[in-house]
Amino acid sequence: MAYEEGSIQKGASTPLRWIGKFIGFTLGVLIIILIILTPLSMVYKNNVLFSYYYSEITDPILNTGFGNFIKKGLSALTIPFSEEKQVELIESYSWKSTIDENSIKQDLGVKITSFESNSDVIETERFQKMEAVAEGYASSTEPAEIEFSCMTESSEGEVANQNNVLFISPYRKESFTIKCVYEREDFEIEDSKSTDAKKILIKASYDFTTEAYIPIYIIKKSILDYKIEQGNKGQIRFDYNIFEEENVQDEHLNKQDGTVESVYTKGPVKLILRSLYTQPYTEEGPFGSGSYYTLDMRIDDDIQWTGNIEKINELDMLVPQEIDIFSENFEYSMEEDNFKVYKAKDSLLQELNDVCKPTKQSKLKELIDEDCWRRGNMMASLEFSINNPSDELSKTFIRAKINYKFSDEKQDTITFLNTV
Repeated sequence: MAYEEGSIQKGASTPLRWIGKFIGFTLGVLIIILIILTPLSMVYKNNVLFSYYYSEITDPILNTGFGNFIKKGLSALTIPFSEEKQVELIESYSWKSTIDENSIKQDLGVKITSFESNSDVIETERFQKMEAVAEGYASSTEPAEIEFSCMTESSEGEVANQNNVLFISPYRKESFTIKCVYEREDFEIEDSKSTDAKKILIKASYDFTTEAYIPIYIIKKSILDYKIEQGNKGQIRFDYNIFEEENVQDEHLNKQDGTVESVYTKGPVKLILRSLYTQPYTEEGPFGSGSYYTLDMRIDDDIQWTGNIEKINELDMLVPQEIDIFSENFEYSMEEDNFKVYKAKDSLLQELNDVCKPTKQSKLKELIDEDCWRRGNMMASLEFSINNPSDELSKTFIRAKINYKFSDEKQDTITFLNTV
C-alpha cells in the first residue's frame, strides 16, 4: 500500500508517542519503588533515609481510607521482620522457656499424700511403741534435700528409715515412704480421763525456688506521642492503640488497657509480679520526666498446696539493660543471661519474715502465720525507669526468683484408753 508524501506511517515514532512512553515508564518505575520502599520504611524507621520517607510519604498514605486497607495487607510483611529483630531478646531465652514450661506443671514441690498409724486406738497400760507410715512424692527443677520429722504434740518421734533426709534429682518425680516410730515417753497422756486423744505428725521441710517474669513493652516517648497524634487524625482513625496497630500477639497482654499479667512456676506458693501502669513504658515515666514506675511482688496462696512457709531465704530481681531500678532494699550483685541481678538485703528479708510472725507460738516449732501469707500480706516493691528506649515498640522482661523453706505436713489422731 502506498502512502502519500507527508503522511504518518502507522506505528511510526513521533514526539507525542515518545513522551507518552516516557511518562508511562517513569510512572511504572515510581510505582515499583513505592511498593518496595513503603514496607521497608515501616520496618527500618531508625534509618535516616527510611525515617524521612516514612514521615513524608508512607505515613500520610497510610492515614487515608485506602491506606488503612493496604496497611492490613502490609502488616503481614512487616511482622516477620519485627519478630526476626526480637528473636535474640525473646525466643532464645532458655530461662523463659523453662518458666513457661514449669508454669503449667502441677507436681513441683513436695506433697505428703497420706499418713496413717498402725492402730488408732491403744490401751495405755500395754502401750510401748507404735508406728505410722507416710507416703508422698517430690519434684523440683533443681537438686533438693527433704528433711522428714516425726512429732507428737509434746515431743519428737523417730524416723525409722536409716536417714531422715531424702535427696532428689532435678526434673524427676520421686515417690517416697517414711515410717515414724513413737514410744511411750513421746506422749503426755492424761490418765485421769477414760480416754485421751493425741496427735501425731509427719513433716517434710525443704528449700524451694519459685520464679516469675512480667512482660514490659517500651518505646521512646516522642515516637509514641507521634504515633498517637498521627493515629488519631481524620474521621476514620480514633482511639489509637499501638498494640493493635503493631499486631502484637501476647497472651499475657491486655491490648485494651495496656496491662500485663505475670507468669510464675508452679509450686507451693504463687509469685505474683504487678505493674499496673498502662504500657508501653517510656523514658519519661508515668508522670513526666523524673518519675518512676512501680513493680509490686507478692507471695500468694495456691489452694492446691497444703503446708506453710518457714522462712524466706533469698529474693532476687533481674532486670534488662534498658531498665534501672531504684530501691534501698536491693543491691546489685552480678549479671545473668544479660540481666542485671539485684539481691534483697537482709533487712528486707527480715521484714518479709516478720510481717507474718505468729502471735502465738506453736508447741511444735515457731512458724510463719500461714493464714497471713495466704492472704497476700508478704509483699515487696521497687521503683524503676526506662533508659534509651528504641524508636520501635520492643518487648523485654522483669524477672524474679524467691527461695524459701517450705514444709508440708500430715497428722493422725491416736486415742489412748485408760483403765479407770
